[in-house]
Amino acid sequence: MRAGGADHVVLDHGDDLAEQVRGIWPDGPDYILDLVGAPTTVDSLHLVRAGGTVCVSGMLSGSWAIPSFEPVAMIPSGTKLTAYHSDDFKGAAGASALQRILDEVAAGTYQPNIDRVFRLDDIVEAHRYMEANQATGKVIAVP
Repeated sequence: MRAGGADHVVLDHGDDLAEQVRGIWPDGPDYILDLVGAPTTVDSLHLVRAGGTVCVSGMLSGSWAIPSFEPVAMIPSGTKLTAYHSDDFKGAAGASALQRILDEVAAGTYQPNIDRVFRLDDIVEAHRYMEANQATGKVIAVP
């Protein structure tokens, strides 16, 4: 993540994430990109600084639904909740992003985040690896 430009990398060990974040930003960060989804969205809304933005862009939890979600009660005043998903880049809307990637591939500068390469004969193991949420990048199968 640092190689990708992140100033701070915080690992969620399941018990001290808010403490770690507050150690870096006592008032909370300006933005939070929440890739987990439903189980962490409300926590993210309370962790971001007053007036900050939380963008939900994943559902590693397997669910988009936040049980008993009451926006007026659960979103702090002035805090923004937004979402991003890859459907935003369907068809012509994705052309510039795809062209940028193609240009970088052609120039030899594209740096994909490849986690692991499996042989096609090991496709069952590859799926188990992905389904166990072990991948931290793209999982590739080759002949």
